[in-house]
This record gives sequence, C-alpha cells and structure tokens, in this order.
Amino acid sequence: MISHAYATEINEIRVEGAGEYIRITLAADGELAHGIFSLSDTGMRSIAVDLRDFRLDEMAETPPPAGAVTTYEVSPRGIAFHLSHAVTVSRALNIGPTVSDPRHRLVIDLVRVSPDRFDRDAAIDLDRRAAFSGGQVPGAEETTLASLSPVKQVIVIDPGHGGRDPGALATDSTREKDVVLKTALSLKSALEASGRYTIHLTRDDDTYVEHEDRVTMARNWGADLFISIHADAAANRSVAGATVYTLNSRGQNRVDPVANKYGWHLPVEDGTSNEVASILTDLTKRETKTNSAIFAEILIPELASAGPIVRNSHRQENFFVLLAPDVPAVLIEVGFLTNRADAARLASADGRERSAKAIARAIDAYFDRSAAHTAVN
Repeated sequence: MISHAYATEINEIRVEGAGEYIRITLAADGELAHGIFSLSDTGMRSIAVDLRDFRLDEMAETPPPAGAVTTYEVSPRGIAFHLSHAVTVSRALNIGPTVSDPRHRLVIDLVRVSPDRFDRDAAIDLDRRAAFSGGQVPGAEETTLASLSPVKQVIVIDPGHGGRDPGALATDSTREKDVVLKTALSLKSALEASGRYTIHLTRDDDTYVEHEDRVTMARNWGADLFISIHADAAANRSVAGATVYTLNSRGQNRVDPVANKYGWHLPVEDGTSNEVASILTDLTKRETKTNSAIFAEILIPELASAGPIVRNSHRQENFFVLLAPDVPAVLIEVGFLTNRADAARLASADGRERSAKAIARAIDAYFDRSAAHTAVN
C-alpha cells in the first residue's frame, strides 16, 4: 500500500444497491485522482478504480458489498470491484466537503448491461488504463484480455438508396444515390486517417441493399455506431440544410416485433432468467436510444460548421434503418438536392468533404466522451 505522507487517505468504501443500479462511494480526506476501467479476464469481470497517491485507513469503514459487487480488493494500484454480472459506469462524481460531511467523496454509479457490451468496454479500456498508469503495463496477475489487441470501435456507414432506387433528384439530374455514396466514401477516408476505427460500408458501389440487410450487416459487424447518409428533397426549393434523425416513439414500438422477425436477438448469458433477460434487453434498448440522441446532439454543431442546417435540426422519425435494438444510429440528410446552393455544395468534392469531416469530428467527440467515464461536478 502507498504510504507517502501526502497520500490521500480513504476512510470509507461503501457499495449500495442490489438491483440494476449500484453505487460505489469512496470517502477520503482529499480529492481522489482516479481512473475507472472495465476489466474482463477469464471467468471474472471487474470495475477497477485506479488511484494515484492514496492509502487506506486501517480503521476505514468497509462493510461487505452487495448485489452486483461480490467482493473488492485493495492493491497499490487502486481498488478492484469484482462483479457477479456485467455493468457499466453511468456516471462518476467528485463531491467536495459539505456541512454534513467534511470529507471528499468519489461516487460511481453503475448500471447493468449485456455481457457483450461489458467485454467490448473492457477491451477498449486496455489502452486507457495503460495511459492512466503512465504507460505501465499491467502485471501478469492483473492482465485483462491480454491475448487480444485493443479493439477499435466499429463504424458502419450506410449510403442510402442505390441500384434501382436513385433517391432524390436535383434539377441538373444529380442523383441522391450517387451523392451519398461519394459522401460515405469521403467519410470512410476521413475516419481511416485517424486509425481509431474499423469501418464498414453497407454498399460501396451502385447496388441496392434491402433495409433489413443494412441493419443486419451492422449488427453482424458489431457496430458501435450506425450512420445512414441521405440527401433530401422538398417542394419548396428554398428549403436548405442538413438534418439529423433519430428514432421516434412509434419506431421504438416497432423495435421488438421487427427484431423478432429478423432474428436481431440481444446477447444474454446462458442460464439467465426470463425476468433478468427482460431487464437486460430493456436496458440495452434504453441505452441505444440515449446514445443515438447524444451523438445527434454532438453532430449538429459540427454539421453547422460545414454548411447550413435546417431549423430544429435534430428530428425523430420512424425510419427502418434506425430500428436495431443495440446499435446507436442516426440518419443524416446532408442537404436538399432541390435547393440550388445545397445541390451545388453536394455535387462538389470540397462540399462533400466538409460534410464528411464534420461527421468524423462528431464521431471522435462522441467516443472521446464515452471513454472519459467520468463527469466532475
């Protein structure tokens, strides 16, 4: 255990909650510099709270954990909370001294997720944990998913229409299917340049792909984000600008029947009761909806920096390609082909590249936000 005189002293470790929500509280005599990571090793999942310059008071209050946290152990690196089932960090707060409690508290809220989601988080956290440790490589006893290379997030780009379906037409006969394919290819290039992602396209030539196949591809590829690219049309030719769509309430009601029809089953561990499986699937769908909306809100200002956007630019619709229960998804209308200025912008390589780079910046910001795991109040 770290014993420096200046080390922050933890005098309470508490775990509360036995259902789908769990709270971990660490109370100390100063603010805790921390990193929070999902760890997955053979037969064991844990949430690791790595700490800098800390020590545990020998008289610290450490009541037994309950619920998802079966045990926890303290090491020089921090505290590892071992889990009975998969969870993720929904938020972490540093709370300063108050009138009723003069201590500093680190509060970590956990919510139940699918095992597949946890294991993907754990693979991504390999690099994050090493960076927090200043490049330190975990010892053999701490190795997590050591046999795997760090996993890149998977982005699926869906150029709309194609083949027999040209989509919208500009006054100069420019076809939506061609514009969105070129935009998608430009986005793919922008994302590949960062080296952060694995990118798939639902089509990379002038072919038509059925809507259900587009979603099935995304799920089979393990997509972390699905982006369907379109260009709009309107009777009023003055209407211009980009729009971002996420799924509306009517679409939410379609998710289960459509998922059952096409076999989009959510991964649940064998032996899980029907009640728990239902909780897991509901949590996954809720998380998917929330993350889709978060990405849309990050995306809009980036699109606005690349060209015009419509009024009320984040909208909801009942689009089939947004129906995956476990893949955050947006449909982007990059502009109106019926508007002369928008059509000219989208017909130019420079205009398409500006839109593509704006989307790429939003993707980076979205995953940077997810990786942070913490929100300091």
